[in-house]
Amino acid sequence: MQEGPDRVQERPGRSRLPLIGLLVGLWAIVPPYIVLFGRLQVRAVVELVDHAVPGAVVIAVAALASVQLRSARPSQLLLFAGGAVITLAGFWMLTTHLGLVGQARQGLVSGGAVAWHGLPGVAVMVLGLSWTARFSAADDEASPDP
Repeated sequence: MQEGPDRVQERPGRSRLPLIGLLVGLWAIVPPYIVLFGRLQVRAVVELVDHAVPGAVVIAVAALASVQLRSARPSQLLLFAGGAVITLAGFWMLTTHLGLVGQARQGLVSGGAVAWHGLPGVAVMVLGLSWTARFSAADDEASPDP
């Protein structure tokens, strides 16, 4: 990583993103199983695909990144790819919950239930974008100094 006047050198093993990923991944999983603001009329398999699968993907990427960051030479490419996978999981969650917004506007479901189910997707997407920015190719330690 390059060090400049406004950039502090950070050891790769000190990134908090894997821990944040574990927490956000867990949050992504729980909305269908902890009912707040009313229950949605959705089949269990849909909730599994819309919450549990992307949440488990985020947790798996975070766990693998935690191991990778503790290695002597963590692969920036693998860490960047992990961020891309998390971003895709967030995109999936966001797009699969757009219909709930329309249902809330029609008064079919509560706004609180929409927020409870939809906000984890926003968090996953923001995490993924932050992750890819943090581990972008520009930060690759293997690149030669200019």
